[in-house]
Amino acid sequence: MSQPDSAPPSAPAEPTGARVQAELEAAAQAAAEHARLGTRLAAADAELADAEAQVAAARARLADEAADVARLESFSPTRIWAGLRGSRESDLDRERAEQQQAEYAVAVAQLRRDRARDACTSLRSAYDGLGDVAGRRRAALDAKEAWLARTGAPEAAELEQVAADLGVLRSGTTELRGALVATDTALDALGQADRLLSSARGWSTADTFFDGGLLTDMVKYDRMDQAQGLMRAADDALSDLGVELADVGMEPVGGVEITDLVRAFDVWFDNIFSDWAVRERISEAAGRVAEARGAVGEVRRRLVDRLLQAESREAVLVARREDLLGG
Repeated sequence: MSQPDSAPPSAPAEPTGARVQAELEAAAQAAAEHARLGTRLAAADAELADAEAQVAAARARLADEAADVARLESFSPTRIWAGLRGSRESDLDRERAEQQQAEYAVAVAQLRRDRARDACTSLRSAYDGLGDVAGRRRAALDAKEAWLARTGAPEAAELEQVAADLGVLRSGTTELRGALVATDTALDALGQADRLLSSARGWSTADTFFDGGLLTDMVKYDRMDQAQGLMRAADDALSDLGVELADVGMEPVGGVEITDLVRAFDVWFDNIFSDWAVRERISEAAGRVAEARGAVGEVRRRLVDRLLQAESREAVLVARREDLLGG
């Protein structure tokens, strides 16, 4: 018995106006994101190059300091002259302290270099992951043109503008949300640093820093290590926030830019290694943390306002698109 002929395969369904429009919007958003990431990647590459230069300079200084220590420890003219002057031990102690400070500077420079390198890797992965955004947009426009030709829709021009507006708006909204995350991270780091520095003021009044020498037991050493780590975390968070704020074109807040605050923390770190027993250093650091918290809090308020406005504008555009597409 013969088998009935199978039905011919059906032709693929024509894309609906909503699907064509959605792909055009997605392509426009990808193009805007590609441009944004390209700008950030260029800045990150420059920052990595600068960080590499700082590591090289710090290592060169460390080599010089190590050579100074070696000259005083060996039978060299330097050691002989220091011995004749009766200053060898004090000179050696000073040079060793300077060598330790140089070692610390190398470690900090390497940490910053590693962070910059990780940022470049992450950005490049996201950038490459978007693929051929120009080709995608051309294909989406071709599909939209074909759909309009089939339907003769009079709203074609406005739909195309809505797609472009939504793409740019959504890319900007992504940037605002990223800046808000960085803001919250910075506020958290600054809050932890503020609490520990407030406690540090109590250490100094409890004969921790004065009349008893510098940090006479391991518990106090550990406290200062915690303070150092929290200040470094705050410094890194402010640096990350500065990058995010540049993406959204944020202006200085209250006359203090985030980059200025980062430099202020760097100045404190440059001195705390050799001078952190001084009460004024703790007060100065606490003041900078308080200033940073106030500035970042104002940044957050403005970012939330801008995000709410962007979301409101997006809702209007989405509603208009649905009206034009009959959805």
